[in-house]
Amino acid sequence: MDFAVNIPTCVGSSEYSSLAFCDSISWEKQQKFGVDIEGLGFNGLAVPDHLMAGAGPTTEGLATVAGFAGVTKEVTLYSKTFNDQLRHGPLLAKAAAQLDHISGGRLKFGIGAGWKADEAEAFGYEWPAAPERLRRLEETIEVTKRLWSEESVEYNGEFYQLDGADGRPHPVQNPHPPIMVGGGGEQFTLRIAAKHADVWNYWGDLDMLRHKLAVLRDHCESYGTDYDAIQKSWFSRCIIRETEAEVQELLEYVPRFKPENTEDDDYHLIGTPTEIVEDLVRYREAGFEEIVLEFVDFPGTEGADLFAEEVMPEFV
Repeated sequence: MDFAVNIPTCVGSSEYSSLAFCDSISWEKQQKFGVDIEGLGFNGLAVPDHLMAGAGPTTEGLATVAGFAGVTKEVTLYSKTFNDQLRHGPLLAKAAAQLDHISGGRLKFGIGAGWKADEAEAFGYEWPAAPERLRRLEETIEVTKRLWSEESVEYNGEFYQLDGADGRPHPVQNPHPPIMVGGGGEQFTLRIAAKHADVWNYWGDLDMLRHKLAVLRDHCESYGTDYDAIQKSWFSRCIIRETEAEVQELLEYVPRFKPENTEDDDYHLIGTPTEIVEDLVRYREAGFEEIVLEFVDFPGTEGADLFAEEVMPEFV
């Protein structure tokens, strides 16, 4: 099982913020945290993609991934996930190919149709209904794969028209960086994942996710794609301390993660190392091969230290 760590790009300002110990975001905090995470032996760094998602500054996702390409050496670098509505798809493909070169072949290309209408509209973007956004997402993935492998791309779609587009230099990774589709929509998103994705990422409790996996399998059968070849990835926030008393103390700072405040289909890794190992065994048995974590004590590393020392060795 692989373990990646989310690099926050924004923070909130209330007691219900998921980052109770960080009142503002900066590249300096992100950089130090990410370098520390690599030193602890985690497999990857994941960077969200937002323009305006907290109460203060929000750092831009593409530039942040590029920054980590320069200050890390081995970890996989994820976009989790690029919001397709915020960028011209063919240009994003070109930028991502260059990121794969800058990072020495460490890019995992996460992309989705977006969900946060208010930030897009604040920056002057149109925000069409989900079916249109998802049709565009599929075209972006189709165009991206071709630009990553061909020298002259002709494409005539609903959203993109390419006339001899040259995507070189192609990415370092062969045949291309893994494409991770994020989202759980059963009619569109999971169909796109079944048809195009190397990785599928989502969040939530295991009962709901088992149902999503069954839908994904059905779509794979419809397209004749290999369900087992798609890596299943789960995103979870994490509260970990040595003792139950310390866990409860930390929950007082982040009450949104108390059981009485969570939705029925929501689930996070909360507990002692032993309890978290038990949870992860259940997700592994369901087919999840990768966990992307957000430690709520960012920018500190107490939680990440403990996770690396006492949890990760159980899954080597």
